[in-house]
Amino acid sequence: MYNSGSALIRGARSLWQARARFSSTISGIPPESRMSWMLLPTKKITKSNIEGEGRTAGQSTTDLLTKAGYIYQSSAGIYTLMPLAQRVIQKIELIIDEEMRRVGGQKLAMPNLLTPDNWKKTGRWQSTGDELFSFKDRKNATMLLGPTHEEEVTAIVKDMVRSYRQYPLRLYQTTRKFRDEARPRAGLLRGREFMMKDMYTFDVGKEQAIETFHAMEVAYRRCFDRIGVAYAVAEADSGNIGGSLSKEFHFVNQSGEDTLLACKGCGYTANEERALSKSPANERTGAGQNKRYVARVVEGSDGKVVRQRIVEVAHEHEPSVLKIKRVWPIKPNQRLEVAEVAADNDGSSSEVPSSVATFEQLLLDDCAAEARNGDSTDEAVRGDWHIAKAGDGCGECSGVLEAQRAIEVGHIFYLGDKYSKALDLSVLYQGQREYVQMGCFGIGVSRVLQAAAECSSVEGRGLRWPLSIAPYLASVVPVAENSGTKAAEDVYRVLGSVRVHGAHIFKDNVLIDDRDYLSTGFRLNDAQLMGIPLTIVLGSGFAESGQVEVQLRVPGMQSMPENVSSASTTSDGYEHRARVRVEELGQFLSQVLESHCVALGMAQAV
Repeated sequence: MYNSGSALIRGARSLWQARARFSSTISGIPPESRMSWMLLPTKKITKSNIEGEGRTAGQSTTDLLTKAGYIYQSSAGIYTLMPLAQRVIQKIELIIDEEMRRVGGQKLAMPNLLTPDNWKKTGRWQSTGDELFSFKDRKNATMLLGPTHEEEVTAIVKDMVRSYRQYPLRLYQTTRKFRDEARPRAGLLRGREFMMKDMYTFDVGKEQAIETFHAMEVAYRRCFDRIGVAYAVAEADSGNIGGSLSKEFHFVNQSGEDTLLACKGCGYTANEERALSKSPANERTGAGQNKRYVARVVEGSDGKVVRQRIVEVAHEHEPSVLKIKRVWPIKPNQRLEVAEVAADNDGSSSEVPSSVATFEQLLLDDCAAEARNGDSTDEAVRGDWHIAKAGDGCGECSGVLEAQRAIEVGHIFYLGDKYSKALDLSVLYQGQREYVQMGCFGIGVSRVLQAAAECSSVEGRGLRWPLSIAPYLASVVPVAENSGTKAAEDVYRVLGSVRVHGAHIFKDNVLIDDRDYLSTGFRLNDAQLMGIPLTIVLGSGFAESGQVEVQLRVPGMQSMPENVSSASTTSDGYEHRARVRVEELGQFLSQVLESHCVALGMAQAV
């Protein structure tokens, strides 16, 4: 009788043996370091297929990550992270985990599937709007996919913590989040599903919570120092998350969606929507040069006006909705609308339409000298009510603000009692019962992956990863048909013994391209496309000369160090090449990488 089970087993064994014979040419190297065993769907890169008519730089990087085999688009704003991308993510997470543990972080995993009960108590069920993924289960109960977890973690602490002695608490997770983006774009930078590290802190008092905020800022700086991409820290608005103190972390890059305004004089940096500024000449404009706006708080689908006031700013500025909201709190079911009031030919204001009996106090911008229409400035509320722009005077010193584009990768908040009050999380401390003070601290892990690729790569030449988060540090490409097997094993062992600042940085970080069914050119192109920092080529003349070619593509490495071993080196500023004898390879790499400033941060992270 035919035994189908035995036939299947024999068939599977035959396939395994065939693959083992096919891949056994480099037997001393584990399978996870051999490219013949990897799912690596790379495509040939050309300048035309990464630029494209009308594409933005962010989209080009998305295309490049796809062609290099890092991501696969499942649908709009949703991506599979392929094995190479997973290695990058793991290295980013390792850096984050180490730094979070240094400040007392405890890692947990909260559910992504949540009920809306606590969201309704905090008001975010109404204020978040269409970006919130929600649906009905089979029992017709409403559920949501968590875009953030302030409500959930607050409920956990309320239920499990009984005494002030159990504070402070630092709880964090790295998980997938969900946001129903109206227009997903730029790959992992603006997706509907993304990976996020979020920490939530709990302190018994405001002073302790502010200290925690500053300690976390230092920890975040250490994280981004180790990642190795140039970044800026900017004052920011708290948005829908809430709180009174907020800072953003950005990778500086011209393709970024955010605009930062910075002063070289004092170092002040802020998001343009939050930045404080003065008139360029630090002088107030005349009343005839003001622009007048009416700000209205409206609610309901019919747009019922419940409050209104006039806002006047200098002619070169626009009013800031975010700054107006700071002195005019808006309820979750309300919205703020700002519209310019038309001016007559003589410069006087047209009649302002009114749907309520009175206007509240005039908001008069600091850059405006006096109000239009002879309104009394004594009764006006003076302040910074405008959106700052490049060329304005710095709000902190006599310098001038300059603009730079950037990609947001992290955000930290001091929340105060916004969530603890709504969910009744309090603590008895020093004879008084007070609401627990909270903070939240996020890093977009998948955003860091794409943003780092965006900032470190060079147009038309493939990816180029910072050393600390590169999926592999080195790729060995044996070309010689007869001597390639033994030589690849020798190079693999040499790399395993290399120390950089005392650390064996190449351990589990070397790829052997044993795909002998592909041409040499294709394999070398893959090494560049994938952004592996070091490519070691065993050429056809290796058997006679004993030399290998080392190709280095490391962000920030402008030139090769002088007098490195006895190597013969060339450089074009992007890629550095050297011919080195195998027995001198370890010393050469140690010298080169130890001389490179990024290597120090990387070695400390290992």
